[in-house]
Amino acid sequence: MKKIIVILVCIILLSSCNKNNKIQDNNFVDNTIVEQVRVEQIQNDNEIQDFPKLMYVTSREGFITRSRPSLSGDLRKTLSYGEMVQVFLKQNDLDTIDGVDDYWYAIGYYRSSRSWIYGRYLSEELPEDLPVIIGRWDDVDNERQYYDFSIDNSYGEGYKDTDIGVWGTWSLDGNTLMLTLDSAMNYVTIDPPDIDYVQINIIDRNNINLQFSNNEIVKLTRNTTGW
Repeated sequence: MKKIIVILVCIILLSSCNKNNKIQDNNFVDNTIVEQVRVEQIQNDNEIQDFPKLMYVTSREGFITRSRPSLSGDLRKTLSYGEMVQVFLKQNDLDTIDGVDDYWYAIGYYRSSRSWIYGRYLSEELPEDLPVIIGRWDDVDNERQYYDFSIDNSYGEGYKDTDIGVWGTWSLDGNTLMLTLDSAMNYVTIDPPDIDYVQINIIDRNNINLQFSNNEIVKLTRNTTGW
């Protein structure tokens, strides 16, 4: 798995070596502006603390998100039990539904694309009965590299804030993880798919080690923000 990522990184580095310093400076300025806009947007909303964060759906029946923080909002996407979502906002006021007081949380950064989910059906902790592997993980020794294991068995690994990565599916048998990679950046198909069998050593529900077939060990810690 790692060798594919390394090859992709080398291609990117080679293709970018001819860029001049002016372009690099412009990219730095653009990224700075994006970060400033992100912070200003969050501050202007005046609705949140300690966000963004990753949370998990706890309703076993799933939950349908709404177009606004109310049961009268239009129906949007149905989220599955254990599905990971990145939450950006918490509504100021408590709402009471079925005798329970909680807040509505917004999924999606931009106002035009936000969906809302009632807090009763969210938790910062992955449900105990689900495989600990589910979630987004950061490489302890390389904070820019991430690993995603979704509830629908889709898988991805790559580098944050880039298009560099590989995607596929995962399945688990005991402590053996089978990764099947079938696509890479720029919609490149990996044919035949690259399959690897990885051993999982669970330290706790927020820290695991992966031992790949080439005996490389990657230490992972659970990502809690989505960034």
